[in-house]
Formats: sequence, structure tokens, C-alpha cells
Amino acid sequence: MNKRNILKEPFWLLTVRFGIVFVIVVIIIQLIWELFSAGNLNAVTESFQNRSWITYAISKLILGLVYGATMAYFTKRNAKKK
Repeated sequence: MNKRNILKEPFWLLTVRFGIVFVIVVIIIQLIWELFSAGNLNAVTESFQNRSWITYAISKLILGLVYGATMAYFTKRNAKKK
């Protein structure tokens, strides 16, 4: 994306894009960490059985939105400066 495209993009769309990418990267890192620390992914299947995944998903959604909004703000601000 060049500067003109970023300035024309709606703030909420940039927020969602940054947030989705961030959440995907965080989830992948957490899965890799779980794999290497425990040697398997049993914690993932256990979380689906006891419904703790709802809290996990809500926390990742909030984290992604906060990160996305922050990055969208700074990206638009830097594009305006240039």
C-alpha cells in the first residue's frame, strides 16, 4: 500500500486488517510454544472440552482490536506527515 491508499482507507478497515494479522501471529506463536513446552497440543483439545476457549477468543478479539486501532492510528498519522 502506498501513502495515498492508506489515507483513503477507512480507519475501521485498517484496524480490522492489523488486528486479524496480529491475532493470527499471536495464536501461531502460542501454539508453537505449547508444542515445544508440553511436547503435544493436549491443552488445545482440553480447552474445547471445558469451554475455556470462549474466554480465550474474547481476550484475543479485544487484544486484536486494541492493537489494530493503535497501528491504524500511527500508520495514518505517519502517512499524513509524509
